[in-house]
Amino acid sequence: MNKNEDFARRDFENRNFAIRFYYLTSVCSEDDIFDKLITPFYQTDTSDDFARYLQSFPDWSRPSGEAEATERMLDGYVLILLNGTMLSVCMKSFQSRTVSESTEENILQGPKDSLNENIKISINMIRSRYKSESLRMESHLAGSKSKIKLMLLFDEQLTDNGTLAELKDRLAKVQADLVQSAGQLQKCLIHNRFNLFPLFMTTERPDRVVKNLSEGKIVILIEGSSWALIGPATFFDFFKSMDDPVHLPIISKFMVCIRYVALLITLVLPALYISIISYSPDLLKVQFALLVAGSRMSVPFPSYVEIMFMLIMTEFLIEASIRLPKTISPTATTVGGLILGQAATEAGLVAEVMIIVISAVAISNFVIPVNSMHQAIRVIRYPLVILASFLGTVGVVIGILALMAYLCNLRSLGKPYMKLL
Repeated sequence: MNKNEDFARRDFENRNFAIRFYYLTSVCSEDDIFDKLITPFYQTDTSDDFARYLQSFPDWSRPSGEAEATERMLDGYVLILLNGTMLSVCMKSFQSRTVSESTEENILQGPKDSLNENIKISINMIRSRYKSESLRMESHLAGSKSKIKLMLLFDEQLTDNGTLAELKDRLAKVQADLVQSAGQLQKCLIHNRFNLFPLFMTTERPDRVVKNLSEGKIVILIEGSSWALIGPATFFDFFKSMDDPVHLPIISKFMVCIRYVALLITLVLPALYISIISYSPDLLKVQFALLVAGSRMSVPFPSYVEIMFMLIMTEFLIEASIRLPKTISPTATTVGGLILGQAATEAGLVAEVMIIVISAVAISNFVIPVNSMHQAIRVIRYPLVILASFLGTVGVVIGILALMAYLCNLRSLGKPYMKLL
């Protein structure tokens, strides 16, 4: 460790005995070291008294070997060599932001705070809302190089023991070198690397965490990440908003129905447009069929090329809105979308009806409350479009049936993904 600029080795000696400190200045608080270790050292008469003082710290330990001692030091501990014995005391300095407002999961009513990168702050927020004596917490490590601390939270009286055992088994088998976020951990916990749908829910809201704890689910907090993993998750969990318990029952059910209607629109509408325009125009009323045909007279491409072009351009706009600086992102993407739609219709590259279809698809996609689910829906649209391009309405029906069979076959920590309750 001598090759590292942030490695510190310091020797101290008072009237009766001497000690040596090893620590990393980049992860330890030197103010705490001075106040809690160096100053008491000069005020202590014997080495035994100082050893007893060190053992009064809640995070003290006695490393069993060089490997454990090095691991402790990398984790923010100060190694103290005293009378030939090595002790370690946690003096970790963790820089984190204060509790801030949730930015990704917005609601109209209810608490606005979000989880924090500091796992202790997140646990404090959860504890203050879920004051149950049956709430249990277990610590784990993930990543052979990152060694990130994970905290499992579950209600012992409500959580299924088999589900908990399976999750612990999967955590023990994680082989990744680096785990720094909830998304990375989710990929490590899912056996099928080609899975399309999220089998764990990600959230930054402590109220959603508490709600799922009360339903017997397991929450994983990750040190350094403000997002938590919740499992087992079902398909229907991703369509629940934290506004739902606040609204009156009829209004809440209506909003849930709106989300499922939006799901059907964003998933099926592009494929239905192709199948009806290219294969089954007789399904439309004569006046509407003539209107659509008239709007497509100047379009030189078949319907599937037209819709694939617009879908991909919409994906470009979505990605640009995410990657651009926040000061110019809304203006750039709004202006770009307007210019793209108007110029494409005036040039005769796409029909006016296509602009309406793509707008409805894009808006409906973001009605889904949880981000990870509407990302999956964005991908699923394209196989349906391809099936509709080759087989028409029959291809759309085959695609929907295959999707339903696939969803029914999924399991989240051993629990059916399409379970209603």
